[in-house]
Amino acid sequence: MNVEPESSHVFDVLAQAFAQEGIGTCFALLGDANMNWAARLAEHGCRMIYVRHEHCAVAAAMAYARKSGDIGIASVTCGPGLTQLMTALPAAVRARLPLVVFAGEAPLRTGWYNQAIDQAPFVTATGSAYYSLHLPERMPVAVRDAFLQARRERRPVIIGVPFDLQERAWTGPEKLPPLERAPGVAPQRAGAS
Repeated sequence: MNVEPESSHVFDVLAQAFAQEGIGTCFALLGDANMNWAARLAEHGCRMIYVRHEHCAVAAAMAYARKSGDIGIASVTCGPGLTQLMTALPAAVRARLPLVVFAGEAPLRTGWYNQAIDQAPFVTATGSAYYSLHLPERMPVAVRDAFLQARRERRPVIIGVPFDLQERAWTGPEKLPPLERAPGVAPQRAGAS
């Protein structure tokens, strides 16, 4: 998909960056912080599998990663939606499963938002990595970095982008540069370090 500057938003470019990683399936529970991104990702040909609980989105992505040998992709909304991952993420870290989770974040420009929490401490407490993306021009590269870290370190990486920032018009290049994929990392045997 070519991104048209007059009609494209940051969420369009984020979805395109995910699609360039070659993902084919995403497990999701939608909310205000991830629904526009998820709709665009589906338009890029990604099969969206909607679940009834956030924990199930990550558990399904874990099963996908274990079975396929590729990165599992999940998406949940911000705040309480993200806190529902606190049981699944440590299990993914211990199993050394590469996951990328798009979680959104509370809007930047609001004095009061009932789902606002500082998400990074929750995520890092599980042993997962957290990317808080607040610079639109850096976001496509940060998505690549998140996928690379998940592949190399074989652990979950959660991406948070404030949903009011996702709604902004994209002012960067019309087309993202081609992806140069890093070589895959072979699965490790149980107990290997």
